[in-house]
Amino acid sequence: MPKPDQSVVKSAARTLEIFEYFDEARRPAHIQDVALALGYPHSSTAALLRSLADLGYLEFSAEDRTFFPSIRVSLLGHWVGDEILPLRRIQQQMRDIAEQTQMTVVLGAVSGGYCQYIRVIEGTTPIRYHVKAGTRRCLARSTLGRVLLAMEPPETRARMIAEALAVWDGDEEPPPTEEVAGDLKQVAARGHAFHAGLVNDNAAMLAIPLAVSPPARPLALGLAAPKDLFRGRRPELLRIMRDVLGGLGTLGQGAARKTA
Repeated sequence: MPKPDQSVVKSAARTLEIFEYFDEARRPAHIQDVALALGYPHSSTAALLRSLADLGYLEFSAEDRTFFPSIRVSLLGHWVGDEILPLRRIQQQMRDIAEQTQMTVVLGAVSGGYCQYIRVIEGTTPIRYHVKAGTRRCLARSTLGRVLLAMEPPETRARMIAEALAVWDGDEEPPPTEEVAGDLKQVAARGHAFHAGLVNDNAAMLAIPLAVSPPARPLALGLAAPKDLFRGRRPELLRIMRDVLGGLGTLGQGAARKTA
């Protein structure tokens, strides 16, 4: 994962990570719960939680000394979801896919030359790889990223491949542009991508584009797990994803022309 921008104010980043923690945990939490989960010092975690409670973004229960997001938080950003992304529906579908596959489900979007993981539902397989919401991977070094690149028109892909390779975040040398471009043509033709070992030698991901309307921000959905768990199951897993997603998992003719 690329190092965080040094200009990011630490307290701002931690505040957002606290809300992401509650979004995943979905229950009231003690100071120590949050501190352990996020790896923060107890003192600064306590100060942040109490500050957010004073501002009305968290509710504090004096009875059991826990914190939980307030109604004020639930109202923030509703206009974004209503106007741009049907995220509430997608999140429920992600939970359904995770339940049926036991694998980690990741929602990704383009962020410059990177794919950003904007929502993660952790898997329940005995061996799994922790993926954190907010993580960014080079578009060309991410299965989700390659799906997102393949959704673009060919004339746009070339520019985006160059941007992605310019921020290559692997220890190895980046692949040739022609190799990435050739893979994207295959991804566009198949309507999905599967790669093993792009980031972790023992991990793999299967990803498909989402037909979100209006398409203000292209999205892709992926299943992540140890690569052995995909052996002989890729058709079944694709079927599960597309059955649960319904129309969102099948690009229409306009999108098909776009990726040709």
